[in-house]
Amino acid sequence: MIVAVDGGPASRAALNWALARAEQVPLHLELTTVVELGWSPVGGPEDDFQPVYERALAEASRYVAQNFPEVKATSVVRRGAPVDELVRASAEADLLVIGTNKTSALVGAVHGTLPLRLAAHALCAVAVIPADWVSRGEKVVVGIEDDGTMDAPLEFAVAEAARRGVPLELVHAWSIPATLGVDFGAAVPFDALVEAHEDIVLRAFQRVRSDHPSVVASTSLLQGPAAPALVEAAATAALLVVGTHGRGAVAGLILGSVSHDVLLNMPCPVIVVPRSRRAAEQSGSGASS
Repeated sequence: MIVAVDGGPASRAALNWALARAEQVPLHLELTTVVELGWSPVGGPEDDFQPVYERALAEASRYVAQNFPEVKATSVVRRGAPVDELVRASAEADLLVIGTNKTSALVGAVHGTLPLRLAAHALCAVAVIPADWVSRGEKVVVGIEDDGTMDAPLEFAVAEAARRGVPLELVHAWSIPATLGVDFGAAVPFDALVEAHEDIVLRAFQRVRSDHPSVVASTSLLQGPAAPALVEAAATAALLVVGTHGRGAVAGLILGSVSHDVLLNMPCPVIVVPRSRRAAEQSGSGASS
C-alpha cells in the first residue's frame, strides 16, 4: 500500500486511514512524496521546495515508527510530475492512498484534480481520503453497473466488508434513457426497464451470496442519477467503492463518470477500482500526454 505524503492535513488523514487499515491486515506500507522538478514555492528560495517535501516525508516516517512499530514501512522520494510518478508507482501496488482537501474553489480546481487524474490512470485501486476523515460508519457501499466495470469493484467491496465485519450494500441507480422518451406516440416500456435493472442488482447480490456467504449483503435499486444516489447511500458508510472506465488523456482532467462526481462530493473515504489491471494499463499510458 502506497501513501502519498506532502505534510498537509489531507495527507495526514490519508496516512491515518492507511495505518488503521495496516493494523487490521499485515501489509507493507510505502510512504512516498513527489518532488516536482523545476518548481519552487512562490517567494521562496529555488532550493527550498525539495527539502520541505522531504521533511514532510521524514516526519511521517517518524510518526509511523514511533506510534505503529509493528507496521513495516519504507520511505521513497520520487522526482517528476506527481501524476506520472504516482501512476508508475501504482504498477507495483495493491492500493494507492491519497488525501483530498476541498477547502476552496482554488483547491477544488487545481490541487483537487490530482485524485481525479490518479483515479483515471492508476494501475491499482485508489483510495481517496477526505481531510476531515475520522473512523466511523457501519457498512461498505458499492456501486453496481452492468457495463463491464462491476466485477473488480464488487470483489474489492466484498473483501472490505468481510475484513471489517460490516454489512455490504449494493447500490444500483438507473434513469430512463432520453432516447426512450415519448416520441411520435411511442410509450416508454417502464416495467421492462425496471425488470432489467432489478436483474442487474440481483445478479450481483447472488454472486455475493454464492461466493461469500459470510458477508451480510443487501441491495438498493434507485431511480435517478447514479452519483447522488451513491453519495446519499454512503452518508453513514465507512467506505464507498466505485469502478472506473479509464478514458485516456481526457479522463486525466475530468473522469466524465460517476466516479468523478462522487469524488467531488465525498461522503466518506472512496476507493476507485479499475475494471482490470490490463484495462488500467491501457488508460494509464495516456497519463503523461
